Amino acid sequence: MEDNPVILVTAGYDHTIRMWDALKSTCTRTIPYTTESQINRMALSSDKHYLAVAGNPSVSLYDVFGTSDLPVLKLDGHTANVTAVEFTQDYKFLATCSEDCTIRWWDVYAGVCKSELQNGSIVNDIAIHPDSRQELIVSCDQDGMIRAWSWRRREVLCEVAPQPGVAVRSVTVSYDGQLVVAGNNLGQVFVYRLIIDTTPQGGRSVELELYINFEAHDGYRITRTLFSNLIRYDEELFPNMKQSGEQLLVTCSSDRTAKLWRLTERKVPAAFGAREEVVQAGAELVHSLNYHQRWVWDAAFSSDSGYLVTVSTDTRAALWSTKTGQIIREFKGHQKGIVCVALNDATNT
Repeated sequence: MEDNPVILVTAGYDHTIRMWDALKSTCTRTIPYTTESQINRMALSSDKHYLAVAGNPSVSLYDVFGTSDLPVLKLDGHTANVTAVEFTQDYKFLATCSEDCTIRWWDVYAGVCKSELQNGSIVNDIAIHPDSRQELIVSCDQDGMIRAWSWRRREVLCEVAPQPGVAVRSVTVSYDGQLVVAGNNLGQVFVYRLIIDTTPQGGRSVELELYINFEAHDGYRITRTLFSNLIRYDEELFPNMKQSGEQLLVTCSSDRTAKLWRLTERKVPAAFGAREEVVQAGAELVHSLNYHQRWVWDAAFSSDSGYLVTVSTDTRAALWSTKTGQIIREFKGHQKGIVCVALNDATNT
């Protein structure tokens, strides 16, 4: 096994999981997904050894470097389609959500559910806060709610409804845990500041404060929102940058495109001729990625955020340069639509 292999995995309606050589665009391993369920979402552990596959109604864990087509662990408990799955950074725990209106927190080593959260509506997506000490999960649902949960205390800490009654399809949290981004069925993106305050008595308050709202896909459904890792800049080469790096945001849509965005802040004159300036936040379109012939369902960034993989119901996956917005490679082999992708090319240090 290579010291730092690139793990690229796709799956979809043809009931197969395919692993790829990202440099050669060739399929290196095919795992038949033998259940009658389709595959809805996948996640790779940070050490690259385990692939979690969300189906209906179970989650299966596969050994990425093994030879068996059978899962090493199966997590049963949900009673309907599992819509999302995500590992914690230390891959000891796993969060899932489902059309059964629940969110579950799993102990991977023990193979048991440690906490079940009752949402009251179909849960479409979840995101784990990157600071494990916060014990926080953000969810979005079919009724249009975004909620921040304490998985340990099994309670909602705060909630917002960007457009009541309009389903929110996807949610993502920034690398530093300060921003939450959600996309809905009408092509709208909502960016919230996630404000966590602790009290002298040891309690805490959590708030989702609207920061930016923009139209991303002209009324078409957003299927996925995802933040990149921090893109770092050389301060000598970019002396005018206000910070040493930035994040990109990708949105995928039923309009057959994926779009790359940069969240921006600029100073503008205050109203009524006042001398003071105010900071105006917005979203700048970096690239519109036009290649796929059908819905774009999912995307995954490389660890350095220089590359992006998208997948579509047109049976193809595409590797893009986030710098140029151009396709670098195509991945063909699935017989039916691809709905999810997982990528881990991080270098172990």
